[in-house]
Order: sequence, then C-alpha cells, then structure tokens
Amino acid sequence: MGTSGAWAQKAPPSAAQADSPARQRLLAQELVPQQPARYAWGRAAEALGQEADALYLRLALLDEWLLALEGQPAQAGRTIEAAITHGRGVDADDLQRRARRVWPSILKAHLRPQWDMDGPGAPLPSELDALGADIAQEGPGLWVHRAKDGRVRGLYLWLGVRNGLSEPVPLPEFALRLGRPGQPAAAPLMQCYLPRYSARQFVPPQSTQHYLCRTAEGGFGLPPSGVGWLAQMGEWFRQGATLQTELPQHDQALSRTVRILVQVDNPAVDDFLRGARESTEMQQLQQQRAQAAAAAATAGKKAADAAKASRRADAPLPRWLRLLAFCGGAAGVVLLYGLLAHHVSVAVASGVLWLGLAIPSAIYLRSIWTMGGTDGWGKLVAIVLSGAAIAAPFVGTLAAYTAYKLVVSAQARRKAILFLIGVIVVIVLNALERWLFW
Repeated sequence: MGTSGAWAQKAPPSAAQADSPARQRLLAQELVPQQPARYAWGRAAEALGQEADALYLRLALLDEWLLALEGQPAQAGRTIEAAITHGRGVDADDLQRRARRVWPSILKAHLRPQWDMDGPGAPLPSELDALGADIAQEGPGLWVHRAKDGRVRGLYLWLGVRNGLSEPVPLPEFALRLGRPGQPAAAPLMQCYLPRYSARQFVPPQSTQHYLCRTAEGGFGLPPSGVGWLAQMGEWFRQGATLQTELPQHDQALSRTVRILVQVDNPAVDDFLRGARESTEMQQLQQQRAQAAAAAATAGKKAADAAKASRRADAPLPRWLRLLAFCGGAAGVVLLYGLLAHHVSVAVASGVLWLGLAIPSAIYLRSIWTMGGTDGWGKLVAIVLSGAAIAAPFVGTLAAYTAYKLVVSAQARRKAILFLIGVIVVIVLNALERWLFW
C-alpha cells in the first residue's frame, strides 16, 4: 500500500457483483465531511467482495485527509459512488510525498504533549505492576524505577497528547524529548506507547489520548545524586525547556495511516453489513427451500436415502483413530528412512524423504492460493501458511537425519547431551542473575 504498485492491481468486480442490490445500497451511502467514522466504509466494500471499490474509496478519503491536514477547505458531502470515481484519478505516489511533507507541521502545530506537574495524580498503569516495591511515584503521573542501591533504572511518564485538528491522526507510538527547539535535549529520549489493552492507534480530533512514556537505564540527563526527577524536570522547565514529540520514520508511510484510520468505529457500517448479511442469508434460505421442494417432488425417498448415505460417507474418523494413523505413518517413515540410510546411504534416504514431504507440501501450497479469501488479514495468514508448507520438507528431513545420527553415532549423542547441559546452565545462570540483581 506504500506505492502505486503496492496498492494492488485488483480486477474490477464482475457484472453480477456490480449490479448486486447490496453494492447499489453501498454506493448510495452518504459520506459526511470531517466525520472520522467515514473511513470504515472501505471495510464494508471489502466485505461485499468489492476490493477495487474499497481501494479507490480509501484513496479518495486519504486525499481528503491530507487536504484537511494541509489546511485546505473541507470537502462537501457526497456519496460513496462519487468518492470512488474521484479515487480512480488519485495517484498513490503523490499521496506519499504529500504525507511526508505535512507530518512535521502536524507535530509542531497540532499534536501537543501535555503533562501537568502540579495536577492530580494518575493511577499506576498495569504495565508497571510487575515492578512492585521497586517503583515509586515522584509526581503526578511520574514514576521512577530504582535498583536496591538507589540507582535509577527507568523513568515512566503518563502523558496526554492533544490533537487540535478536525481529523484523526494515526499515532501508535512516538518518541518524546525535553528541551528547547534547536538545542540539545535536556533529558534522555523517552519512547511512548499506548497503554496496555488499548486497541485504538489514533488520536481522535479535538481530544486528548494518553500514552505511557519510558526511558531505560543509562544515557545523559540524569539528575544529580539526591535530586528527584520531579525537581530536576521542574528546573528544566524553568530554563525554557518544552516537551517535543518525534515521530519514527516508518510511521510516515501512508500504508500505516490507512490501516489505522480504517479502525475507526462506525455503527452505520456495522448495521449496513448486518443487513447485507441477513439479506444474503434469506436469499440463500429461500433458494435452498425451493431446491429441497423440487428434489422432494422428483426424487422422493431415493433422494433422502442418498443424502443419508452421503452424510455417513462424509463423517470424520474418530479422533483416536486419526491419532493412531498419524503415529503409525510417522513410525513407518522413520523406519523406512533408517533402512535406506543403513543399507544404501544417508543421502539417498534424505532425498527420498524430502521428495515424499515436498509433494504434499506443494499440493497444500497450491490450495492456499486457489481457494480465495486472501485479502487483508487473510493474505497475511496465507503467507504464514505458505512459509510453513515450503519449510516442511527441509525441517522434516533435517529432523529425520538428526534422529538417525543420534541412534547410530555415540559421538552425536555426546554432543547432544553437552548442548542440553549448556542450555540448562544458561537458564539457571540467567535466573540467578535476575534473583540477585533485580
């Protein structure tokens, strides 16, 4: 989604899909200007199988989003069909360039980090529960993690970020500096993240969203011995320092902006999809009833008996029988590999096993990409399953070779035992280090 090629060259919907009542109702929906929930309509188009419509709609909405951030007049209300027509003429590469130009001005003028040193306290975030008694609150929303010898191990700040725009701004994480513009920072760089269990990765328009900022042990800007963090930060503020946000470079990619903006909740989209699903289910139910009536009139008892026989044939095997068959097959493969390796050669045995695993893996790999449903999250799952299918022949062959060597070679068994002992020693030493020094 980052370039025009990555926006996907999807084929237009078929004629049957283009004329479907659900798509016509979708195209007639109104897009309200400056309403963050309008971005979710792309999900509705994808749910109806209209990937091309969703692509052009998101291009048009991103164009409007950038126009709003650039200070251009707001777009008038229009239908989704009009927005899709506009999106066909939008260049994704141009959107990328405009987004990179406008981000710095957003950070300086419209995203304002807010922390009130003298304000009311904030509850301890759940992320810090595990630190127990080693963490102490030194100010409103300010906690310091110290080692048992008093050395500072981490600083945590509960920070609000105010979005002064009329559009949502994607901001899953960012960095925070305390200093004066154009001068070196006064305090260590802090990484800020959404609090635990927060699913929303954007700051809504004209609202404040809180983040948990933290800095690790070490670095510059630590207060002198005996001086608390709250007092030190107060001194920096009196010297003219301010809180400054820094956005990571990868967050400037337009693809991430798209993924975050479409997460905006829209009850109208949910109601539309529910109605479309119920309408489709009703049509399918009516078709099934008509087909069942026709089958009953023409086939009678013969069709019923055939259906029963088909159901018996399709019934899955018991779980214990499937497990037994799998274990028997695995044992047979291991036995065949051992016989070939012992009487012929290890290379021949490995080649035969690799080929035996590669054929079903290739069939499974082909079925993944031919069964459909590989858009959005489905494509990510398909990529993971494809990688597993490709790796299976190599991993299986390596496992069989390793097992054979452990059986026939005393030297290999000694090496394996030494390796396991080394792993256990590393785990025990790591546990002792944590118990003694944390």
